[in-house]
Parts: sequence; C-alpha cells; structure tokens
Amino acid sequence: MLFPGIALGAALNSFPGANPPIDTRSLDEIYRAAQKETGELLVFWGGDSLDQAAGTIQAFNARFPKVKLNLQVELSKYIDSRIDRQYQKNQHDGADIAILQQLNDFDRWNREGRLLPYKPASWNNIYPDVKDPNGGFLSILFYQFGQFVYNKDRLHADAVPSTFEELLQPRWKNKLILAYPNDDDAINYLFTLAINKYGWQWFEKLVADQGVQWRRGTGAVLEYLTTGNTSAVLSFTTNIIDQTNLAAKAPTDTRLAWPQTAAIFKTTPRPESSKLFMSWIMDTEFQQSLANSSVLYTTRMDINDTKGNIFRDATVPPTQFSKWIVNREVVEWWRFQYESSIGLPQGVDPVLIGP
Repeated sequence: MLFPGIALGAALNSFPGANPPIDTRSLDEIYRAAQKETGELLVFWGGDSLDQAAGTIQAFNARFPKVKLNLQVELSKYIDSRIDRQYQKNQHDGADIAILQQLNDFDRWNREGRLLPYKPASWNNIYPDVKDPNGGFLSILFYQFGQFVYNKDRLHADAVPSTFEELLQPRWKNKLILAYPNDDDAINYLFTLAINKYGWQWFEKLVADQGVQWRRGTGAVLEYLTTGNTSAVLSFTTNIIDQTNLAAKAPTDTRLAWPQTAAIFKTTPRPESSKLFMSWIMDTEFQQSLANSSVLYTTRMDINDTKGNIFRDATVPPTQFSKWIVNREVVEWWRFQYESSIGLPQGVDPVLIGP
C-alpha cells in the first residue's frame, strides 16, 4: 500500500555556480582569520528545544572563546520564513549560517544564488548523498525519530513494544504522549511511514481508542516523559538528550532519519567565522562525538559509528525524507489529513516551553 509521496520526489538538485577548492587550513589558522572580523556569529539552528543545541554552543565557546557565537534555536519552518522575509526587505538573509530540517530551502536558496559555497577540509569524507557537489550546502549530522522512548522508572524494558502496530494494544491506552504530526515535517513523515505500513486503520484506531496526549514539540514530549507529570510513559516522537531516567528501544519495522543540513549565506559579513564554524562542526572530534551518541549519526564516511552505518540500516532509509519534503503539495496533503483527525496543534511555540 502506497500513499502520496512515500516513494516519489526528486532528489536534491545541484545548481551551477562557484565550485571552490577544499579549504585545507587547520582550525587554528581559520580561527586566527576569524578573529579579525567583528560582531557575533549568528547561527539559526532548527529545533524545538534550547537544550538540543546547548552542547554545541558550550563546545564551540570553549574551543574558540574569541569568536562570539550567537546560536538561536527555533522551529525550522519559522526560521526559513524569517530569513526569506528579511531578504525580501533588504537583500540580507539576517543570519550567517542556517542549520535546518527544511531541506527544500537549501535547494531553493542555492538556485537563487544566496549561498556562499564552502568545502571544509573533511569534504571528501562526507557522504556524497548529503552535500551539494559545488559546496553550496552540506549535512552536518543525521537526526532520527521513531525510537520508543520510555520512562524506565515507570515502564519495564521487557514491556516496551517492538513495532508501531503493537501501540494499538489496550495496555497502551492513555500511556502514549506524542508530538503533533501536523506541526513538524519530520513527525509528519514518520507517521506517513507507519500509515504506509499498517494502513489508515492504524492511525484511526490510535486516535480513536488510545487516548493519546498530543503536545507541540518533541522537546515538550521529552520534558513530560522525564518529569513523570503525566500518565503517559512512552513516545516515539522524541529523543533522549541526557536524561538518566529515560531509555530507548529501536523498533523493528520503521523509523525516520534525515540529514540536518547547513549552509553559509552569501550576505554574511563574517565569512571566516562562518567557515570556522562549518569546519569545526565537520571536524573529526565533533563528528566522532555524534558517532558515539545514542541518537545522532555522523555524515562522514571515514568515522566508525557505534550504531552502525546508517545507509545499511533497512529500517531507516536516510535520504528518503530529503526527497519527500521538497514536494510541498504532498507534505501539505498529509498535514491536512492529520489535522482533520486531531485538530490544530494546541499550545505556544514549543521553544518557549520546552526544556
């Protein structure tokens, strides 16, 4: 059974333009050049919780204290709107770097000539599928959703389900807390994968029978699971950051991964600081920390990931989301399918209420 957009969509295109050489400078050399620039390095980071970028901010500040980083977390769908509105107003993108879930934006910005092509020293080790061959943009990590995250103080590991189909069992009534699929494109797509596998009857029974607690933002879901301030004990729409009372189990049927993508805007007044950030985040030390984590995957081919090679995991095709999200007509079709069943997302911007 196939529904709109599941197996369709064009791959991210590459557009003609400058094709810079690989930057072979060391991080220290780029750092020295960056110190000659003034002002804050402004990075827009797509997410729904400030905690999702806290470790990155701390690590960069510790390594490069003389380059002031202003990293702002906001939903990707709001960041790209702010950037485009600013550009329409004064032909300036309003940020030095954008790192977003909205992969379709980079394709468009590249076509419009708004990106500053850049190839960090690790360029040849980045998976070809997740970078523009001319250096317009690259993916810094693979993020995922779909693991069964649970409060281990309230749910024994043996009781955690292995498939999405099991969530319809009576024992999960009033025990599930999920992010709205019509509020986040990644969660939207995750639900399409489950529906593609188990049919609309799966979603309809989930909504009608299971007493799901819907929340705005994956960070808000994480907060509720962590504090135990809810009857729910299980979710598949969030990830553990550093919570010690939570655990996760990978499903055996399907889950979602996507390449979180980054680019430097051509209008940046701080090109060296921007190149420093991009080079640092693709450097071996940072990428190895991703490979060692329980949730994030490296986008470098030369680093062994403790979770295995994401391109060899049959449950999580890592570039399929990239193809789906560029077809906005299909994305909106799915969004309204969910909205007609569970209503509009209720609550304020999750960045304001998340951890």
